[in-house]
Amino acid sequence: MRALAIVLLLLAGCDRNAGDDQKIEAQPARLSFDGADYTTDAAKIAHGKRLAIVLDCTGCHGDNFQGTNLEDDPAKGAMYAPNVTLLLAKYSDAQLDKLIRHGVPRDGREFWFMPVESYQFLSDADVAAIIAYLRTFKPAGKAQPAFAKNRNLQKEIAEGLIGNAQVQIAKYRDQPPPDLGPQYAWGRHLARTTCAQCHNNALQGWKGFTPDLDIAGAYSKAELAHLLTTGEGKTKKKFGMTEIVRDHLSHMTPREREAIVDYVLARAHRPQQPQ
Repeated sequence: MRALAIVLLLLAGCDRNAGDDQKIEAQPARLSFDGADYTTDAAKIAHGKRLAIVLDCTGCHGDNFQGTNLEDDPAKGAMYAPNVTLLLAKYSDAQLDKLIRHGVPRDGREFWFMPVESYQFLSDADVAAIIAYLRTFKPAGKAQPAFAKNRNLQKEIAEGLIGNAQVQIAKYRDQPPPDLGPQYAWGRHLARTTCAQCHNNALQGWKGFTPDLDIAGAYSKAELAHLLTTGEGKTKKKFGMTEIVRDHLSHMTPREREAIVDYVLARAHRPQQPQ
């Protein structure tokens, strides 16, 4: 349903080349992805590049961030992700942060479809790294057609399945996955920023699209880790999630993957509330 993403062409107040290995102040890594404790500009940009892949920014905007048509089925109508490289100069870092985590473009227009509902939980250090990575791109390519809701998205809106950025942000904030204690806090955080993009706000899935992640209870820890590494299911080598894993989630660190696996398994085996 959703695939992922999204002043100056250089970092504000900084005209160093991306390859320079300048020392910067370390940021707290708690409830951040691995690598958020970067202490150099080079490490910061590398961290941002990895997150742009893991969070599926490249899935919508392309590896070169010049934009793509998000709809594979021509019968449903095109729906374009913009060419980010042509927009960066119009945004300060603070404005990019406001767009990514709060779903508010600099012109204040109603915002749709980018999974800001999941990105709202990203840490300061993670968002700063993504922005630093985006700043390495020079303007290139052509502007994509303006985003317009195609027939499929219009149907989902009419059925109340999806709303604009502010509706989605509120839903994902106010109806989160279950809190299973401090030992699972990091895995829960990572699941909210990755898995929830396709599996809904509390990981309950979308009818006719993705399953409730209680399905993880049918997997062992090793089997689930294998799925999130290779995209191969327990009974099928290839299924709906395979490409997402291979292209994006496979770039998680082993520690991140283990934390997600531990959380979703704990969620799957949690005591069920009486009906």
